[in-house]
Amino acid sequence: MNATQWMLAILQERQSLLPLDSDVQPKLRFLNGVRSVIFDVYGTLIVSGSGDVGSVDQTDRSEVIQRAIQQARLEDRLDRPVLWSDLRRVIEQMNAERKSEDCISPEVDVIDAWRQVIDEHGWKAVEQDVASVVRLATCFEAWSNPTWPMPGVREMIDKLSRSKTQLGIISNAQVFTPLLVEDLLFPEKKIESVFQADLCFFSNRFRHSKPGPRLFRALTDALQRRGILPQEALYVGNDMLNDIWGASQAGMKTAWFAGDKRSKRSRSGDPRCSDLSPDLVLTSLPQLLECLKLS
Repeated sequence: MNATQWMLAILQERQSLLPLDSDVQPKLRFLNGVRSVIFDVYGTLIVSGSGDVGSVDQTDRSEVIQRAIQQARLEDRLDRPVLWSDLRRVIEQMNAERKSEDCISPEVDVIDAWRQVIDEHGWKAVEQDVASVVRLATCFEAWSNPTWPMPGVREMIDKLSRSKTQLGIISNAQVFTPLLVEDLLFPEKKIESVFQADLCFFSNRFRHSKPGPRLFRALTDALQRRGILPQEALYVGNDMLNDIWGASQAGMKTAWFAGDKRSKRSRSGDPRCSDLSPDLVLTSLPQLLECLKLS
């Protein structure tokens, strides 16, 4: 059995979701000279029930954890129930241990976090099998953060691809995120057949998250190797801090996607966003095609 089969819950437990009206007015104009478009995932390419990858949600998910433990058949291996506060504590501890001047926005690998949690609850790490831990983490994510393709996303990506625009991803993510993108957006295709592999950066692989500069620096280096300047790249995301501020610090053009009330993150209370003005404000993904004259 391969690793993809361990993560099947992320696909099998989906449910249809429509975006909720955000009451934001779009700001559209023609952007000339865009050679590359880079996307966020949660809340941008896909509708996200929690508005982000599920492990960062602050809502108590203890009941969901118990269901996931039962689904992974682990209840007999643990000596007491696992609570949401247990998982949050471990994640916060792991992030605190890695935070430094060189890593201002650390990211955990959630599989490592789950391994530590269940180790503390009686199933020691030396006894654990990877498949069961991945199933547990994936079931939890699928139930705590249901996902569905954002309306118009397939048409948009198809037209961008056919225009020879270089496509990439920067996302706060976990091990199951690329599989989710492939299945939700491009059934029977691999993510690398649509997005350029060297322009895709997932936070769990780097142990750095947005809005820290690490992922954006890696992207601009990759763009430079392709002969593309930062100002020739457009970053599209739903979070004014993580996405728009982070990308603007890297010198990129920006489009704030405010098409779903669940995931719209204006960050109005953060001073970094107080005078921030994205190049575009989108309330539907096909609007991007209009701004690039690809509609």
